[in-house]
Amino acid sequence: MPGSLHTWYSLSCLDMLAQRQAVLSGQIELRRLARLRDMLHADGGSVTANLRFRKCLGAWLIMELECEATLELLCQRCLEPMLHVVAARVDMALVEAASMASSLPRGYEPVVLDGERLMPARLIEDELIVSLPILPRHARPDECGSLVRLHDATVNEAWTLDCAPPTSH
Repeated sequence: MPGSLHTWYSLSCLDMLAQRQAVLSGQIELRRLARLRDMLHADGGSVTANLRFRKCLGAWLIMELECEATLELLCQRCLEPMLHVVAARVDMALVEAASMASSLPRGYEPVVLDGERLMPARLIEDELIVSLPILPRHARPDECGSLVRLHDATVNEAWTLDCAPPTSH
């Protein structure tokens, strides 16, 4: 059953997708994800996603979300671009109200429907947003750009001068 990641699906459509064990797949350009776009240094590229639907224990509507993307963030150490790779897999269960989340089987993230409907692209965008580091920065200082290298060189030079033995006159 072909479908779009940008379509709103009603609860009955989602139930039909689960009964058929359907898969929605596709790519979404990052620039189309407005909430995420505001958090990125650049919005080039796309996210590749697969959403597999099924029923669990006869009643729960389950989705397995897999998504992959490379996001360009701004390193807070050197203030230069850095890449953040996302490769996520999350098991989710659709619930009509937040109060139903406590009765979910273990291992499933609750997804509360928005007025008994769901747009997969919004769910994927949410997953990308929660994958972002609180403080984006390169893994190691030597990966940082020229500002950090200049700072480190200045600090090392000052330290060397401060620690030099006094010269006799």
